[in-house]
Amino acid sequence: MSEKRDYYEVLDVGRSADAASLKAAFRKLAIKYHPDRNSEEGAEDKFKEINEAYAVLSDPDKRAAYDRFGHSASNGMGDPFSGGFRQEDFRDIFGGDVFEQLFGQFFRRSGVQHGQDIQIPLEVSLETVSEGSDYTLTYRRKAPCVTCGNSGCQPGTQAIRCGLCGGIGQVRVNRGFMSLAQSCPDCTGLGSTIPNPCKDCRGEGVATQEVSLEITIPSGIGTGQKLRLDGEGHHGARGGQAGDLFVVLTVTEHPFFRREDDNIVCEVPVSFAQMALGTRIDVPTLKGRAKVKIPAGTQSGKMLRLRGKGLPNVRGAGTGDQLVKLNMETPTRLNSEQRAYLEQFESVFGTETGVAEPRRRSFMDKLKEFFD
Repeated sequence: MSEKRDYYEVLDVGRSADAASLKAAFRKLAIKYHPDRNSEEGAEDKFKEINEAYAVLSDPDKRAAYDRFGHSASNGMGDPFSGGFRQEDFRDIFGGDVFEQLFGQFFRRSGVQHGQDIQIPLEVSLETVSEGSDYTLTYRRKAPCVTCGNSGCQPGTQAIRCGLCGGIGQVRVNRGFMSLAQSCPDCTGLGSTIPNPCKDCRGEGVATQEVSLEITIPSGIGTGQKLRLDGEGHHGARGGQAGDLFVVLTVTEHPFFRREDDNIVCEVPVSFAQMALGTRIDVPTLKGRAKVKIPAGTQSGKMLRLRGKGLPNVRGAGTGDQLVKLNMETPTRLNSEQRAYLEQFESVFGTETGVAEPRRRSFMDKLKEFFD
């Protein structure tokens, strides 16, 4: 094409289109004009044009430069296959299966394979989540073979271009009136073959190794959330880009605290006398002990709040509270003296006055009205 069209016009979107609208427009047009699905003249040029447009407009910095300077600001940034647009971008938009059908041929022409992602579960304590911490993670992954330097070839030899596909990595197969592209059966889509494979890695270019990696556990993170570490997954064969490492976190159950979002809850047993007379008690927090005042006449189940004693929000939006639930503990074994004191107490503070037990008196009044 002698003159480039406006990128917004290419994708058929307005200049105020958001990321989701751009992605939807690109996906629709890419499927429509893909050369393997559209045999019309000019379809391949159209396909390249929409990829170039999306590579620029999907990047906030490139889009800002384009909006200001037009095509003169590109400096080559619009070519999605020259490093400005990654495989992962296409995989995220189209999904794995559609990606392989539409774009596999472009990324296999280099003779390399993208490494697989790794997912590792990791248990951390509530104390770790409270403070955040560095952690040394040890795991196994495929890394470049030391013997062949990731080439897959025996030292002193090299790979040769595949004779069947000519180094493209794909061959075309006729299916009735349709012509489909598929991975070359001789080189499995790599574009080259290895006559003398490395004995240590058997021609894969990668070998399983144990690695240790320092990771940071963010404060406030929760069970089920993932940490993504780019490029720390399996390395690809023959210099292929490494996959990513995903660490899936589980916060272990605490013997004393229960988590509710950014708040933590603990239950503390207290005596009848403490709740009736009022007192101050020590309660544990994630950062040590704290004094809590129990007002006189407090009822069992009352929640007291310690502000700022909970967990930090993982997105930095403040810190939660600690809730202390007071549970009155009833004695299970009484000696004769203790029983006598309680009987005396009950006779003095009975339900007739309603002063000592307002909640019970209210219940009894309602019960009487119900049966009358």
